[in-house]
Amino acid sequence: MSSTCSRAFGSWLAGCGAATAVLSGVAQTLLIVASGGDIMRLLGGAIALLLPSFLVFVTTCLLTAVPAAIAIWLSEQFQIRGAGFFAGTGATIGAFCITVLLRSPVVWTSGLVCLFAAAGFVAGLTYWFVLRQLEAAEHSL
Repeated sequence: MSSTCSRAFGSWLAGCGAATAVLSGVAQTLLIVASGGDIMRLLGGAIALLLPSFLVFVTTCLLTAVPAAIAIWLSEQFQIRGAGFFAGTGATIGAFCITVLLRSPVVWTSGLVCLFAAAGFVAGLTYWFVLRQLEAAEHSL
């Protein structure tokens, strides 16, 4: 039980990191476009994104802890091991989180929900992949 919990926790953290990477990658891409080729401006913007990226990671962890725990519990109870389950659940949690953060219908019409659903999709796949790797490593010992 303890190793199952630690694998799930580590995989969840990896998923949160993956979602943060997706969101920060989009912000970095927008920064590249906005810099207009000015390297110093781009470098300054990249450094300025470090703190917001950390805050996105912390917020992601806080907002997804309970829904992810429920999804993980369901997957354990019903022995669901498919990548599709975790990707779909991650996308749903991502869409839910941005809806909770910004309670406006504009979130749904602006495409912001799609971005967060994509980040959640990647997070779910990352969770699944890391969990499988950790299980394989444990069984090979």
